[in-house]
Amino acid sequence: MDLAFFKKRLHQAFLAFLIGGAGGVLFYAIGAPLPWTLGALTASALFSFTGKPWRMPAPVRDVARPVVGILAGSAFTPAVVASIGEWWGAIVFVLAYSLVITGLGFLFFRKFCRFDPVTSFFASTPGGLSELSLLGGSLGGNMSALVLIHSMRVVVVVFTVPFALQFLIGSPVGRSGLPMAADAAATSGDWLLLAACGVIGYLLAKRLDLPGGSMVSAMVLSAVVHALAFTSVVPPGWLVALVQVVIGSIAGARFAGVGGREVRNVLIYAALWCVVLLATAAVAALIGSALFHRPFTALLLSLSPGGLAEMTIISYALGIEVAFIVTCHVVRAFSVQAFAPSLYRLCGSPGARPPAQD
Repeated sequence: MDLAFFKKRLHQAFLAFLIGGAGGVLFYAIGAPLPWTLGALTASALFSFTGKPWRMPAPVRDVARPVVGILAGSAFTPAVVASIGEWWGAIVFVLAYSLVITGLGFLFFRKFCRFDPVTSFFASTPGGLSELSLLGGSLGGNMSALVLIHSMRVVVVVFTVPFALQFLIGSPVGRSGLPMAADAAATSGDWLLLAACGVIGYLLAKRLDLPGGSMVSAMVLSAVVHALAFTSVVPPGWLVALVQVVIGSIAGARFAGVGGREVRNVLIYAALWCVVLLATAAVAALIGSALFHRPFTALLLSLSPGGLAEMTIISYALGIEVAFIVTCHVVRAFSVQAFAPSLYRLCGSPGARPPAQD
């Protein structure tokens, strides 16, 4: 890596943190829920519309994902692990909802939006932004439409759900209670153990093509060491806020280069679909809460398809049943990416291969 390239990456990282951090500070000042994530998302999205070339550098994103995994894994305490057997009904319910919403989405994009069968199917899957967008594009779907629809889904869900929860709870959420972990009981061995979870998780993700990548592998390792009580330490609050800025900046930057009439039409369809997703998730959460005696807030976060890393950091920052919510999203991510191609071949139209549109 030459010096000029390194300086460019360093400048990009500094600019991204400056923009995202400024948005986080502003949202914190005005009392918005989940301020570091939503503030960074908003500021980054607004800046991306200026057309200036910028993006959170890949090395920063690569570091952020295993840190999110360590955060999620730290929620799997021995007591939580002992109760996992009680979750299976709710997890099956989340998977059933995902299947139903995929079918409903296919009808929405096919009949109402008049998309081709390939684009309609892969636009409706509640997860797999990168993987399923690429797969849909390779099968002849409209790649740009798929990326825009899934990006809009992630951004709208991440932005809307915290405000909805703050309204329902009636008090500020995601603004305090971040675990600081800088207590006297924390030793250098604890920090080395957590760092090892992140590094080994990152290396494993490089070798294994896992849905969720290094976040999932680091989460599994962190969950193991916390469940076995090797450590009870979690990353400090300042690092949690920093990771929220990174996640928010990445989400907001997805709208870089958006423009044109066709793109605007796709975004309008995507926005309508987001309304359907949020409404059905709320109804399903009410039903699931009654059936499985779990908090409505936890089920709403489990059912909201806002992206694996994004929903993990939201549940962690809000302090709402992190282990349960993350488990639901990981199981859904694996299921969607594992079974979507087969489901498409069963109920889709494999013979229809319209030309991809740029």
